[in-house]
Amino acid sequence: MLSSRYLHLHQALGLGPMWLNRHAKVIPPAGDASVTQPQKPAAAQVAEAVRTISASAHHARMAAMAAVQHEKTASATTPPIPSTAAPVDAPFPSARTHSAPENTGQAPAATVSDDLPRLQTEARPSEVIIISICPATEDSLHGQLFHGAVGVLLDNMLAAIRLTPQQAYKTSWVKAAPVFSPHPTDEQIQAELPQLARELADTQAKAVLLVGQIFEKPELAPLIDTLCGNTPRFILPHPARLLRQPQLKAKAWQVLKQVRQILN
Repeated sequence: MLSSRYLHLHQALGLGPMWLNRHAKVIPPAGDASVTQPQKPAAAQVAEAVRTISASAHHARMAAMAAVQHEKTASATTPPIPSTAAPVDAPFPSARTHSAPENTGQAPAATVSDDLPRLQTEARPSEVIIISICPATEDSLHGQLFHGAVGVLLDNMLAAIRLTPQQAYKTSWVKAAPVFSPHPTDEQIQAELPQLARELADTQAKAVLLVGQIFEKPELAPLIDTLCGNTPRFILPHPARLLRQPQLKAKAWQVLKQVRQILN
């Protein structure tokens, strides 16, 4: 047996390698635990820690996959819930859902809007009859045709040809405001013709003033001819339009001068 101290001394003196018998045994120094119990390298410790963490992560991943698979299986076996149609809002409580007033022969039926009453008129002898196609909503609310600034302008137009408001009978062709449209339908206009003809006869007017661009429609010409007969008729811009487009007043004035000539 040979002490390992001799090996270290031999190397320290630079004597080169020491040749030993193949059966020689080297005795390590006393107290050298590193030889008899070598410490585990740091890399091995890290690898073992990684294996421990990896095992835990693997178990967690497997548990998550099992939960997802369970949800898929449950959704596949559960019948789908039938879809229901979206609820439809109930119509607003207005006269649009009401039926038209009963046709008595004296007042032709017409579809009204916003629960507004038909315009009430009472014909009287007048110099001229002024006809709009239908009352505006404000007119129906106040029970007066050409209400507000529109009526003020119309009276000023009459005064320009030396007519007082009492000398002009104001009415509308259709006595109720139309539904979903600024103008009544051709059927409504046709239905109201007999009553309007009676009004014209009661006024004994010398001229008919039709206010509104709608009266320029060619398809209304036969009805206007039937209504007026031999009574002169004139088409003027509606006073409400003149308030929005003052440049049209010059055209209206030219028509009013023709009316003045007829009355003279």
